[in-house]
Amino acid sequence: MLTFIKASDILFKTFLTIEDSSGMEMELQGAGLTDATIGVWGYRVFAVVMILAMILAIRFFKKGNGKKTIISLCVIPAYLFILFLVMSIFQAVFVNTNKLDKEKQFISYNITNTKNAYNINIEEKEIENSGTITLEDVDNNRDILDNIVIVSKDAVLKTLEQYQTNVGYYSYTGANIANYNNSLVYVSPREIIGSGERTYENKTYEYTHGYGAIITSATATNEEGQVEYIQSGFVDENSPIKITEPRIYFGLETNDTIIVNSNKGKEYDYPINSYTNAEYSYAGDAGLSLGFLDRLILGITNGDINLAFSGSSNSESRIITNRNIIQRAKKVMPYLLYDEEPYLVVTDEGNLMWVLDAYTTSNSYPYSQSTTIEIDGQKSKINYIRNSVKVIIDAFNGDLSFYITDRNDPIAMSYAKVYPTLFKEKEETIPEDIQKHIVYPEFLYNIQSEMLSRYHNVQPEVLYRNDDIWSIAKSKVNTNTRNKMSAYYTMVKDENENKVGLIIPYTPLNRQNIVSYLVGTYNGENKLVLYKFSSGSNVLGPIQLDTQIEQDETISKELNDLKDTGTRLTRNMIVVPIENTLLYVETVYQEFLNEVEDESQIPVLKKIIVASGNKVAIGNNLNEALDNLLSQYAVKIEVEDEETEEGLIEAIIRANNNLQESSSNQNWEMIGRDLQRLQELIQKLETLKQEELEQENMEQGNSQNILNNEIINNLVIE
Repeated sequence: MLTFIKASDILFKTFLTIEDSSGMEMELQGAGLTDATIGVWGYRVFAVVMILAMILAIRFFKKGNGKKTIISLCVIPAYLFILFLVMSIFQAVFVNTNKLDKEKQFISYNITNTKNAYNINIEEKEIENSGTITLEDVDNNRDILDNIVIVSKDAVLKTLEQYQTNVGYYSYTGANIANYNNSLVYVSPREIIGSGERTYENKTYEYTHGYGAIITSATATNEEGQVEYIQSGFVDENSPIKITEPRIYFGLETNDTIIVNSNKGKEYDYPINSYTNAEYSYAGDAGLSLGFLDRLILGITNGDINLAFSGSSNSESRIITNRNIIQRAKKVMPYLLYDEEPYLVVTDEGNLMWVLDAYTTSNSYPYSQSTTIEIDGQKSKINYIRNSVKVIIDAFNGDLSFYITDRNDPIAMSYAKVYPTLFKEKEETIPEDIQKHIVYPEFLYNIQSEMLSRYHNVQPEVLYRNDDIWSIAKSKVNTNTRNKMSAYYTMVKDENENKVGLIIPYTPLNRQNIVSYLVGTYNGENKLVLYKFSSGSNVLGPIQLDTQIEQDETISKELNDLKDTGTRLTRNMIVVPIENTLLYVETVYQEFLNEVEDESQIPVLKKIIVASGNKVAIGNNLNEALDNLLSQYAVKIEVEDEETEEGLIEAIIRANNNLQESSSNQNWEMIGRDLQRLQELIQKLETLKQEELEQENMEQGNSQNILNNEIINNLVIE
């Protein structure tokens, strides 16, 4: 009964528990009918009762009447018990007999407020699937097709770790996608290695900064299937992306306090060759000019006595602290939540700038569903989030600029009023040469996409019955593993303009066909659009496509030829919108396994599989695969409807025919696959029949509850 003491909890408690077809329960948060009527008035009366009871108790206590004092105090728990009893009876007799009818208004509040809290009250476009991609589609969308991401971030980082970390004292912890010169590339900052990675001396005054970035193609590989460099040298006059100030004094790995322009000589800049290094003296504005005593105190505090004795006697010597850009932003504005993956952009002038997404959050938004997020290894529960602030940080000087990008966020605007000199004025927007490289933040997108799996264009009746639940599509990673697809960046058309977009496709819960996909782009502000295929569309899902690929002898043979001893095949699928159809692009990487701890070496791109509509093809590269898809070499596939009883029966018949054919040919590998496929389809049919039976029983139960409720109401009226 202690829960009744906090009246404010009414808006954040669970008022209804619903269950989906898989047995998973979902608790709708907010105040239900009982709390919003009896509960609210009960608490108001309780406030009066508590005050009167305390006044009487004090009066009787002063008079020395202990018995009446205790009776006065007992009124408080007695009232709470009566209130609890009345609310329980009201809930059981009046609400539970027809929950949907009684709680419909409050379910609607939950839907509206959840959408507003997560900023997912977005545009939903219904599209008609146009089927298989055509040559005309290819010609009209060549700019999109040329920018399909076929190189994985994992392949880039493993390549850099293998080939680049032995050149100088640098580390590569990130590879962020960006659009430069209408081509998608990965930008990997070349940062000075942090403490504890590789041992080196003189990090205080000599090895002080990173240098530039390695830029690799996201859309092409070299002839061997490995990462293709666009810019890898320290000085590259032919690079299409000019960097005039490459030095990174502020970044993600710059966690050490340093001295610049010290009496120990110049700083290490970059290696010219195996024997010679370029040197540099810091010419920026960052740092503090401190006397010996201040340097001594700072050296003792940081555990680095070099800070005290490496300073120069002239005014040019400076100490630079707080160089980690996330920690630096937190020092300035600790009340925001900061993204763990800031990214580096190159301005038109050739300067390096970090973009750090910042979020306002709350767990006190009424009627909004809560979710759990994790930042810095700490989990917290929220029910409101906005990406209202972006922090731009100069990698050379460490200057921070806080921009409010969503002025409809009350939390961000409150901070702007409290700290009027910290945030840029409304008229001051992010410079265009930075803004054009900003992408939709993946951290926010993942939260929103999960919420949209239930809270798309949904009505109270649908949410109550859990009739229209989506799940993020799954795809095949390797032979035995199927995982949820991760959100991925690719080029998309946004109002006839090419943008870097985040995409994730949805399937109905416990189904495989794609019903919609979510696109997130940035154009001065975050923008989400949900594209839904019209009802009746049977759009191939990733798992269905993988099944068809494995059943085709031509494609499966090419994949089996890559399965050498000591290797592993890794597959990664993305779905790219082209006009009103979808192009499936699946990369097949071959990885040679090391003997130690089963670690893999650099992934090598071996094949690319593409599919659209009812055709699938394979090639050594994307262009070859697309050419095959539009030619007679394409393999026709049957998109089986596995969501209805009739479709499953037809699929079982086809699977049985395939099994008979493979048995007559004594193809034992295909026999195993066909048998497994047949068993899966039979299991799906059994599950579908069970779900239909449960749904029928539920509807009968609801009908009976409505009938009972009408009888009770009629009796009351009479």
